[in-house]
Amino acid sequence: MAELMRALIKELQASVAWDEWGIDANVVLIKGGFKDHLVEWVGKYLELMYGKAGAKEWLADIDHHIAAAPPFPGLQRFPDGRGFSQWMGDDSKALMKGHVLCDIVWTFRTFLEFCYIIRQNIITEDMLSDLKMALDRFHRYCEIFQDVSVRIDGFSLPHQHSLVHYGALIHLFGAPNGLCMSITESKHIVVVKRPWWRLSKHNALGQILQTNQCLTQLAAACADFEAYPQHDAVPQSDRETSGTTEGLNNGEDEDEHAGIVDEWPVLAHSDLLWFLIFCQAHGHARSVPALAIELGIPTLPRLVGEFLYEQLHCEPISSPSHPRHLPVFTGPLKVFHSATATFVSPSDPSGIGSMRHEMIRAIPMWHHVLCFFSFVYTNGYSYPCALIHWFERIADEPDGLTGMWMVKLSFVNDGAKNLSVIHVDSIVHNAHLLPIFGRERVPPYINLHNSLDIYHSFYVNCFADHHAFELAS
Repeated sequence: MAELMRALIKELQASVAWDEWGIDANVVLIKGGFKDHLVEWVGKYLELMYGKAGAKEWLADIDHHIAAAPPFPGLQRFPDGRGFSQWMGDDSKALMKGHVLCDIVWTFRTFLEFCYIIRQNIITEDMLSDLKMALDRFHRYCEIFQDVSVRIDGFSLPHQHSLVHYGALIHLFGAPNGLCMSITESKHIVVVKRPWWRLSKHNALGQILQTNQCLTQLAAACADFEAYPQHDAVPQSDRETSGTTEGLNNGEDEDEHAGIVDEWPVLAHSDLLWFLIFCQAHGHARSVPALAIELGIPTLPRLVGEFLYEQLHCEPISSPSHPRHLPVFTGPLKVFHSATATFVSPSDPSGIGSMRHEMIRAIPMWHHVLCFFSFVYTNGYSYPCALIHWFERIADEPDGLTGMWMVKLSFVNDGAKNLSVIHVDSIVHNAHLLPIFGRERVPPYINLHNSLDIYHSFYVNCFADHHAFELAS
């Protein structure tokens, strides 16, 4: 079927392919342009440079780079590697710096930049200019494959030719807003696979249709209840309890903690609006001094005092006017190992209110977020907090080749960790850190579990998702 689709796209005009076959040549941009072209060309380049045996060794090392990349929500995980030839868009965010020519890395970078610009839900004239610039650079750098005799016949390819039409089509019809075939694939899971798993398998089609009809009616009823609160038969306190229970980590599969939310946002719309529901950790410290002992951080009471000063006086603690004596909190607190972030994200597969949810975990042995905790201060306000270990930039600008910022763990003058207590409202987006492997091959004992501990400098992966690209590119 895939071979037939590629043949039709190659031989037919885009309008004919759509009208007569229902195939949109543009929605296969990522798979066709990235996997079927760029990734395949890299394999051919390595064969030309090192022979088939040498190419297999280099491809195995690239695969090990992918396997050693730390996990990130939305990226598929293959801890044992997957095989370079099986790369897909979300499996391949680790670039091959050091294994191939710089112009090849630039080709991948500019292609991903193009894809993530058109992924935004709002595209301005400035972004269209950036889109054209990324396309021009992609066309310039991809000529390296012709120079090294991988593409002797040039680049007359339908998938790549469709790139030149995106700017004009966006002017005519607006932002694609993440439109691709993966949307229909994700809906297939919801409307076919999940009902199938729960059925008796007898007269399955009728049962699946009946199940989806009932789910649609329930979704419409929920939307009606939200629109007309007087019809709400569930007390508000019960709804809050129910919502909190839904957000707790009860040991389910990770997929259950990331996905769409069929609710309407109660606050004004924004592209990334967070609501945190905490999952309390039992058997842990219930006071600041006890938590300091548990975490092995004797400076925690001072960090909490600095946090309270900034919250109460609305000025940074570095200000020379701050008092010598910081606020002291002696009351009880609650410790959390995870929190569910519910946020508005109209460019992602989301619910009826454009909302999604993801699980954030905090383990003391991890680098950056050591723990979540909350407490009620004497002014009556509740403060949900995170104890974090800061990173600092290695350079004042992103890496010139990959386009990613480079960071390392931050330490103060005496060698102690640079720690802070921050309000969870200051968390904008999670970051995907990729170890800077360098040009040497990755040792076999390095994997996704220990790569953050073994390496000391990292790329901030701006290609992890379109939110990260918007914030960190």
